[in-house]
Amino acid sequence: MVGPHVLLVRSPDGSNRLEDALGEAGCTVTTAETATAALERLATDQIDCLVSEFELPGDNGQALQSAAETLAPEVPFVLYNDNDSDSGAIESTALDREVDSVVRKNGQQSVDRLVETVTASQSTAASTEPKRDISGHEPTKDEIAAAIDEAPIGMSLSDPSLTDYPLVYANDAWTDVTGYDTDEILGRNPRLLQGPQTDPETVKQLSKAISNKEPVSVEIRNYKRDGTPFWNELTVAPVYEDGELAHYVGFQIDVTDRREAEQLAEERARKLDDQRRVLKRVLTRVNGLLSEVSGVLVESTNHEEIAYRVCDAVATEPGYAASWICTVDPTETTLSLSASSGLPTETPSELSLDDAPTAVRRAVETNELQWTDADSTETPLDPSRVGGRRLLVVPLCYGERRYGLLGVYGTDTEVLDRREQQVFESLGTMIANGLHAVEATRLLTTDHVTALDVEIHDSTFQLSEIAAAVGGRIDRCGTTRTDSGDCELYLRTTESIDLDSIASVPSVRSPRIVSAVDGETTLSVTLSELAPDDDLAELGAVVTDLTATADGVRLTIEAPPQQDVRSLLDSLRACYESVDLRARTERDRRGRQPNEFTAAVEDRLTDRQKAALKAAQLNGYFEWPRPVDGDEIAKTMGITRQTFHQHLRAAEQKLVDAYIEAC
Repeated sequence: MVGPHVLLVRSPDGSNRLEDALGEAGCTVTTAETATAALERLATDQIDCLVSEFELPGDNGQALQSAAETLAPEVPFVLYNDNDSDSGAIESTALDREVDSVVRKNGQQSVDRLVETVTASQSTAASTEPKRDISGHEPTKDEIAAAIDEAPIGMSLSDPSLTDYPLVYANDAWTDVTGYDTDEILGRNPRLLQGPQTDPETVKQLSKAISNKEPVSVEIRNYKRDGTPFWNELTVAPVYEDGELAHYVGFQIDVTDRREAEQLAEERARKLDDQRRVLKRVLTRVNGLLSEVSGVLVESTNHEEIAYRVCDAVATEPGYAASWICTVDPTETTLSLSASSGLPTETPSELSLDDAPTAVRRAVETNELQWTDADSTETPLDPSRVGGRRLLVVPLCYGERRYGLLGVYGTDTEVLDRREQQVFESLGTMIANGLHAVEATRLLTTDHVTALDVEIHDSTFQLSEIAAAVGGRIDRCGTTRTDSGDCELYLRTTESIDLDSIASVPSVRSPRIVSAVDGETTLSVTLSELAPDDDLAELGAVVTDLTATADGVRLTIEAPPQQDVRSLLDSLRACYESVDLRARTERDRRGRQPNEFTAAVEDRLTDRQKAALKAAQLNGYFEWPRPVDGDEIAKTMGITRQTFHQHLRAAEQKLVDAYIEAC
């Protein structure tokens, strides 16, 4: 006995497990991927059993079941369902026939049950038991017509015996989808649904199949009566009567939602792919640049070397045409190129800020990253001068101090996009930190400095408020930093100390007496910030001496000889009422005696070890008897007693080692 011919309707998933299982059971299997294609097969082929998944592209198995009942009510229908939550509802609405069934997906067991159900339907169909007598129950032509009229998919008939194959029938679903009334479309060719975005190749495919009297399925862009476009899943098949071509039947399903969802998914996939491509490009280029610049900042010992090497590193990186670093004069009217790479040789070393691109002027005004595209102007720094498409200007700022501007030219506008701008913003901060570190190192290691003797008359000065609480003059004798970033300030006075009075000063925390010897008391207080040291440090200067009274302070500031003194005084005057420069001298740094021993010790000690050693010395830890123990010092540093002693012992060991080696 020949096995049943099974029409299997399923979404394409690359798996042939069902076909293989049905084939092994002796079935002949034909597959279809859509409801429309299945109905075409059902209308033209001899099918013994129809098996369909519930989820189909643009449709579902229940809609196919309803349409299949109209076309081939004698063909058993098996629904292969993969949605457990809806299985009960699906089963209750399945056709009420003995051979129909719902098989739930459940791995290999469900495949076996499906094969059993299909073969059982064939056995039932071939049973020797007498058929039920349906005499008198055959549907009339009117009943068949009514069923087709009510079918859930668009159905139409065209007559090939008439010129241009006009429509002679369309059901309600067809008119609902297109918006045309029946009397508007009967007698007209269905091409009236075509429009501006209808694909000519798809139209040719339809025409060729109709000319060859072959069935065809396509998805075509059609238009409703009101001009609204929609995607039409269209199947056209010839219908024969007595061996002669009688009609062409058309099955039409609006699959616009599915097509739009597919297009949206494709668009998102393209965007993600573009983003991955751009991100990979950015990471590849920027990682190399960051590594190169980091090495420059570690190895270089002066501003000029940093500027030249950074420009070379940027300009030689693929995607960048040239680079420069410039400084701005105090009046913010003139730019001076410190270094460049890739600029034309005739580029002037100095130019007016008014002659610079707008991005440069905005960066000077705002101290924020700016960019501009090439505009083919004749300004010396325009991107067109170096064959670039975009100029990015990055301020090199450390706190309030601007060390200059970094200019970067991209070979196209995509190179310096938003992602790279953010990277260069961080790179600018890194370069500024490196320039500041070089300047601070030079200040700390140079023998020759500019010393400024400055008086500040302002009772709101931090140390003046403490002096008022003490009731007399105080001298600053040292500072340390805690792990949390707070400052531990050590003060010396000959006045008697009232800790409660000092604790009432708003900026002060945790005042304590460190030592009291020969009428002189050393006091420690914790501050969240140290004024004016932090502000001056950003400008490359340090405070070496400071004495405070209730009315104000007198301090000594040391700066590199080339430091702009006016900027230091302006920084102080922006914060305090009255600032007077009493003296300015050029001198060798006081008491500095550099030698190989101190250099060796400096290289060996870590920052934590230096902090522990300094805190111990300022708190009198090395005196006898000790005025303070390790617990108290550890608390001032924000660390445990054990950690303090570990750092201190390590520092002491390195000091001894350096001394022994030097002997």
